[in-house]
Amino acid sequence: MNRQVVLATPAGTVEELRRTARSVLASTVRPTHWIVAGSEVGHERVTRARNLRRSAIVVARDDLPIDDGAIVVFMDPGTALDPAAIATIAEALQPGSPHRGAYGDSTHRAEGRLAAPVEVRRPQWSPERLRSHCYVGDLVAVEGRVASAAGGAAALARMHPHDRALRLAEAAGSLARIPEFLSHRHDTDTAPPASVTAVEGHCTRTGVDAECTADPSVAAVRVARRIRRRPTISAIMPTRGTVGSVRGREVVLGAHAIASLPTAAEAPDLQIVAVFDHDTPRGARDAIRAAAGSRLVEVEWEQPFNFAEKVNLGVLESDGELLLLLNDDTEMVSHDALDVLAGILEDPGVAAAGPMLLYEDGFIQSAGHLLNPIPYDLYRSCDPAHVGAQNLLRVQREVSGVIAAFAMVRRSAFLEAGGLCPALPLNYNDVDLCLKLQHLGHRVVWTPHARVHHFESRTRDPSLQPFEMELLGARWRDRLDDDPYFNPRLERYVSTWKPDRFGQDAMSEALGPTAPIASK
Repeated sequence: MNRQVVLATPAGTVEELRRTARSVLASTVRPTHWIVAGSEVGHERVTRARNLRRSAIVVARDDLPIDDGAIVVFMDPGTALDPAAIATIAEALQPGSPHRGAYGDSTHRAEGRLAAPVEVRRPQWSPERLRSHCYVGDLVAVEGRVASAAGGAAALARMHPHDRALRLAEAAGSLARIPEFLSHRHDTDTAPPASVTAVEGHCTRTGVDAECTADPSVAAVRVARRIRRRPTISAIMPTRGTVGSVRGREVVLGAHAIASLPTAAEAPDLQIVAVFDHDTPRGARDAIRAAAGSRLVEVEWEQPFNFAEKVNLGVLESDGELLLLLNDDTEMVSHDALDVLAGILEDPGVAAAGPMLLYEDGFIQSAGHLLNPIPYDLYRSCDPAHVGAQNLLRVQREVSGVIAAFAMVRRSAFLEAGGLCPALPLNYNDVDLCLKLQHLGHRVVWTPHARVHHFESRTRDPSLQPFEMELLGARWRDRLDDDPYFNPRLERYVSTWKPDRFGQDAMSEALGPTAPIASK
């Protein structure tokens, strides 16, 4: 390969540098240069290695000229390159490729001496998640021009991995995911690192007005965008006035859902549109009117039940800039949930946002949709004390969809997508909507920083209809088979981020460690 390939690492211990050197020499395509940044001692340790001296690899410190078309591979000392890594990266970043940077999967040493290595499989490009933590790992490869624009290879090599990844992504525009093992780490910690300072710098450089804070329980950063101008919000609630038991108390579910929303004094720009079935009992109507007050817009529905059409009709009768799709069997738990979701929609690239939905008993109903290839609710029925594989239950991130039981959508994007599909009257209309939004170039974000109870299926038949799956499959077959926010090497037909192998260790990796008591 007639192309400059530069490996860039900070200095490390003698053993770390030796481990990396051994993998470099075993590579099917060797680097042409190796920058050991910022340490004359580390540089000397590498240059003294007999096998490296005999190779054609040029070892440098900080002053190496790098071609614009070169491949620059950043990683930590002690990390071992997979033998095929550079060849695989070169294929992904070949001239003419739309990608200017890439990352991949990795393995970590297991706790037990005889245990198989822990596999870290990563999703495709997810900019919101990268702000939360360095999910791309320590190995990131970019073109030489990208490394130069981001600050130079030597300076980048010395940075915290989260800072380096954010700067490289800014310069590259996006990073391509390679679903192959590119590196093998000697440590046992699979949790992505995170740096508040790095994220604050990124927000300053990219014009994101947000408060960045560290998660007290795991390595993650919360990026809470400030709402520059209070948007008008219309909550669209289809209802038939069902009465149900909530914590042992009989209530009109729609009235209970509205009562959990901010009051008129707290949110004067919140409009509530109730789409009533024609046979909704008078007592239920009165309870909903009392809960909503002057903010209520009443819409009548006289056709057979069709959730999608009822929502679409309610949207036409509303005037909010943001739409809150609201089931009548929900209850807002986080007092600031609407502000959290509206803050996410301050990003012009995001069209929809959803919270963590919980069953009445507190277990997870949905942490976003997972297409595997059947649409699943990620981590359904799991204990929210689990942080998930690689802390994914603790970070705000892109997903393929969120449940319309409680989701905020930009009105303009909802109309652009044509609303909910009436041909899906009961199920999957929210999956379809989110996929349409993404097909139009928008992003959908799920957040753990807003929580909502969903007393699911109390107001309708919960069973799936074969025609719904058939229609969804016919329309979105390719996307269902390759969810970009999953990984093709993980187990199919499950709702967790589980390695594709049997054993208790695989399940433990999928769930992640239980969160500390203080964070529950």
